[in-house]
Amino acid sequence: MSPAVKFLIGLLAVIALGWIHHGPLGNGEALVQRLETQAQTAIAATEVPGIQVRLSRNPLSRAATISGKADEFQREGQGSLKGINDIVRETEGISDVQWSEPPARGGGN
Repeated sequence: MSPAVKFLIGLLAVIALGWIHHGPLGNGEALVQRLETQAQTAIAATEVPGIQVRLSRNPLSRAATISGKADEFQREGQGSLKGINDIVRETEGISDVQWSEPPARGGGN
């Protein structure tokens, strides 16, 4: 058997095992749920009311979509004061942060 064929067989085996692990066995869904829960817990500590964090389930994604009324300061922070974006990004495993709507004007509440 040629080295190229051996490589392709190995590659297909790894892809199949990865798909089985994250798909039918449910480990991908469990990971996304755990990340979402950790990010939501971190956001709750900011005491900004009405902020929700969601991660996509179809397809599974580690990119966080944040919703709720928050002004630009609450979202971005300033200097050493962390904003909501920074807090969610610090959740180990989150790959990206985006908001579902533009910043609120004024006080954000």
